[in-house]
Amino acid sequence: MSFVRSAGVDVYYERTGTGPALLFCHGAGSNAATWWQQVPAFSERFTCITYDHRCFGRSVASLSAFRTDAFVEDALAILDAEGIAKAALVCQSLGGITGVRLALRHPERVWAFACCDSPLAINHAGMRANVAAFLDEVQATELEDRALSTSFVREHPALAFLYRQINQFNPAVFQADPGQGWGARLASLFEPSNLLESDDLSRLRCPTMFLVGAEDRVVTPQVVRELARHVAASRVVEIAGAGHSPYFEKPERFNAALLAFLNDAMSWAPVPMTSGSLTAP
Repeated sequence: MSFVRSAGVDVYYERTGTGPALLFCHGAGSNAATWWQQVPAFSERFTCITYDHRCFGRSVASLSAFRTDAFVEDALAILDAEGIAKAALVCQSLGGITGVRLALRHPERVWAFACCDSPLAINHAGMRANVAAFLDEVQATELEDRALSTSFVREHPALAFLYRQINQFNPAVFQADPGQGWGARLASLFEPSNLLESDDLSRLRCPTMFLVGAEDRVVTPQVVRELARHVAASRVVEIAGAGHSPYFEKPERFNAALLAFLNDAMSWAPVPMTSGSLTAP
């Protein structure tokens, strides 16, 4: 359990396990604790880095610090602090906005990119329409419920409760000034000046997987498949019976798909083991 100073914010992170590095980037309804079903499964073979995005959990910051450029700086600061030359990015929703920009701007630091139910803050008409509709109908206190499929909430009330409880540890979400509140900050990520173009995805050079819940209303499988066509040799995995958070709703299926992808990515190119040096072997 550590903090690293990045762009004016103390960013909280944890390191568990040994082996090639995985950086887990959570979504907007969560924080590092949300990966409780992934870290035990992967830490025997991989170095797992989880962290609280700025403004979430223990990475305390005002909402004015909530910016995509700072997201990338935070991820790099964590990798640098831990002497990690390259990491695979496992990115859920908001985390994918960070991950795709990190992979495009610093390809030498990324050995694989798993993009999970992420809107990417990308200039795609279908994605923009879905996100706008979602932001119009949801309040911050409801965000976590809308991220789960209705069947999961009905069949697993205790886990749905846990999902909501994890979100309660994001004070910036609930203490936001109504005039410049949480919804406005999320919406700002999708202003034209912040958007990538769909064609930008063609510049991704690392193995890439797009994973999506079949019942996701925000990042729909159709839109994900359209975006995946821009990334050579990428794969799309659809998780049946899951909404916006398959890593939480269907962890066994999610973990199996992620492990298969990582194994394939490691077979395509050598991946450095983590060490105290930023120099890859």
